Amino acid sequence: MTFKTFIVGAFASVLAASAVSAADLPSYKAPPPPLPPPFSWEGFHIGVSGSYGGGISATNANVYSLAPGPLFGFPASHSIGTSGYLVGYQNGYNWVFDNKLVVGYESEFNYADVRATNTGAFIGGVGASSRLQWFGSERLRFGYAYGRFLPYITGGLAYGKVRPYGTQWANGFVFPASQSVWQAGFAVGAGVEYAVLDNWSVKAEYLFTSMKGASGANFGFPFSYRVFQGNYLDTHIARVGVNYQVKNIGALIGMPDLGL
Repeated sequence: MTFKTFIVGAFASVLAASAVSAADLPSYKAPPPPLPPPFSWEGFHIGVSGSYGGGISATNANVYSLAPGPLFGFPASHSIGTSGYLVGYQNGYNWVFDNKLVVGYESEFNYADVRATNTGAFIGGVGASSRLQWFGSERLRFGYAYGRFLPYITGGLAYGKVRPYGTQWANGFVFPASQSVWQAGFAVGAGVEYAVLDNWSVKAEYLFTSMKGASGANFGFPFSYRVFQGNYLDTHIARVGVNYQVKNIGALIGMPDLGL
């Protein structure tokens, strides 16, 4: 055996042994990518909505004389239907518990134009009515999360700006009425919300709100004044809206993720 033959044989033996050792080593595969976290309703949300509102407005009104002599006037008392629209925004926060119960707080504010569907005319007079100009509420929400589907009930404080308007006849003169006042009451309702994307959801909601309605007085013909008293202003609100779900509050205000 020549030296060259010996070197070639030894080199071949090393290669063969290396191949056998490599075959005995365990194979390595990269771990699968982590699964995205399941969707959660936990966190802050903000959005916009559009609504239809309709209900009943009830008001009493009388004209009084400050001068001696007869007063020829008619009291006005009406309970008439209202209808109109609301547009506004809402924001709030949801907490999710282990049993999938969702408890949330929501605040809203809307421009409103919900007014009487007729003037409510009376014998000897022209009529009177009320208009809901602004509407807001501070409510709790209680729901149950079925994945991305969230049915809920809600209730809390309602408030709004109400303006009585119209005219009333007395002593051959017509008294205009217009005075805006803020009123408070309550709101109760129910709704459903569905997350179409991780950060976007759509909702449909019904609210019943009740406020007292506007009360006040205004002067008209000399030595006379008009007093009006709101009995109630009930409004049924049907709305649709869209919310943006903020998973990281810090990102919303330009801060780094703090785990909030």
